[in-house]
Amino acid sequence: MKNLLNILGALLLSITIISCGNETKDTNVKQEITKNTLVENSTITEIIKQKTIISGRAESFEYVQDPSSELMSINNIILSDIDCNVDTKLCEELTNLIGGKKIVFSSKEEYSEIELESPEYRLMQKGTIEINNNTYSGTLYYNGEGNNEKSWFNGKLIFKLPEVKLLKGGSVILELKGKR
Repeated sequence: MKNLLNILGALLLSITIISCGNETKDTNVKQEITKNTLVENSTITEIIKQKTIISGRAESFEYVQDPSSELMSINNIILSDIDCNVDTKLCEELTNLIGGKKIVFSSKEEYSEIELESPEYRLMQKGTIEINNNTYSGTLYYNGEGNNEKSWFNGKLIFKLPEVKLLKGGSVILELKGKR
């Protein structure tokens, strides 16, 4: 009986060591595959599908083109003309906060690809949004191409504005476009 328990213990230990070794290999392979790519995350899809609150066209934008493709990392977007797409009270509160000033998105990050997430937007960048000398963190989900002849992007900029009470802690979803 004692020998049987020793054999079963050794067998259990061997199986545990073998399965741990396989997990390490899978993790390393997964990390290589997802380099510069976000793995599937349902919250991204849910956020992108939310109703747009405001929209606008970029007055100007700056980007860095990926040398291996026509994809681009957006460094700066300046929006001056904003249209409201929601009820009048929320629109009025947003308009008062923005005060006719420019909204500026800035990022020093490179783009990340959104894998299998959104047919509309395949890139994202985190950055800051400046409104009336106040800075907020946000994420830009977008598609776009940059080259010497023609550059364009369209996307959604998502960020929180705690000062806007009618949002009830929700996010501002700003749909934007830019073209050169």
